[in-house]
Order: sequence, then structure tokens, then C-alpha cells
Amino acid sequence: MKLLVTRPQPGADATAARIRAAGHEAVVSPLFEAQPVDWEIDTRKTYDALLITSANAIRHAGQKREGLAHLPVFAVGQNSAHIATSHGFNVEYVGFEGVEQLLPHIQAHKLLWLAGDDHMDFELPQRMDMDVHIVYRSVALPQPKNFAESVLNVDYVLLHSSRAAMLFSELILDQGIEKKQISIAVFSEKIAQAAGSGWDKVRVARYPSDEHLLFEL
Repeated sequence: MKLLVTRPQPGADATAARIRAAGHEAVVSPLFEAQPVDWEIDTRKTYDALLITSANAIRHAGQKREGLAHLPVFAVGQNSAHIATSHGFNVEYVGFEGVEQLLPHIQAHKLLWLAGDDHMDFELPQRMDMDVHIVYRSVALPQPKNFAESVLNVDYVLLHSSRAAMLFSELILDQGIEKKQISIAVFSEKIAQAAGSGWDKVRVARYPSDEHLLFEL
């Protein structure tokens, strides 16, 4: 199979490597670029644990993350956990089914979530409180000149986030391409909903990882 990878770098290359290791062909065409934003920690507050739902949060948190290295990390996805560990954090638990599956395993009252500007909110258990700090933003990249050709010459377009799904749908409409000409593979039902209907095929990963997404194809 030939698959189009749309996630930001360096995650795009990591996904492409997994695709090739599985015996498929990968075309890399990121829709976004992750960029750090300035943020501050309120030194008057104390936290029991750190929530990481994207590896980009650790990559772009800068030197201020060093002041949080004592906190146990609860991470969504193996990639997030790996990046956190490589920067000196102790990962206490890794959730492979999204934040909702991870929350029951967090025995902490006060959480700090390092997130991107396109994060999706979720409901916390009553026993838990959380502050959210935006440490990076996803900036849309200029559309490649060969965008339409790339999209129409792959078996599936991989969409890793709801924002990517919405932007990709808009780009397809702008190009005058009919959705029924394209098949997509996504990390979750929420992302599938963000992409809308009308696609030729939609494959949804059982768990939000490249490995499980490839298994569905």
C-alpha cells in the first residue's frame, strides 16, 4: 500500500519509518508545523503529576520543563512516553486508548497538562483538578504544489488529529476533489467525525497508535 502521512515533523518521519518497516510505501506531506510558544509556571502552585498527550509538548516546552522533572508523568501513547523518558522524566503509566482510558490510572489530585493549542478538552473525575499550559501551537503549512497529485495517488491518507482532519477536508474542497476519490485512516472516532462523511473508505484505529492504525488497513 501507498500511504500519505500528514502529521507534523518529526512525527511524520517516525510514522513513515513504521510504514516502511511494515512493508508499505510512505509519502510525507505534513499539514502543520509545531512551534513553541512562551509559557510560565505559577510557582505558587504545586502539582502531583504531569499529563502528556503529545510528544511535541515535551519537545517544545523548553528549559522550563526542567522544573517539572520531579513529577511523575502519565502519557498518552508510546511515542509521548519515549520522548518524556529521553528528557529525564519518570513515566509512571502509558495509556494506549486516549486520555479517557488513562485517567483511572492517575492517583493524583492536582494535574498539570502540557498541551498544544489544538488540544481537545475532556471531563475530569471529581477527585481531580487540572491546570492546562499551552506550550506549542500547530501552524498550517503552505499547500504543496503537488498536493492533489499526492492525494489521488495513495491508497490512504493518514490523519492523526481532528484539526488535521478538518484542514484536510477544506483543502480537498478547495482543490475541487471529490471525497469519494479518497480513503482515510484515522486515530479515533472523534477524528473520523471531524473529517466528515463522503470518503471512499474510512479506517479507524482501535487504539491511537501507528501500529494499530496500520493493522486496520
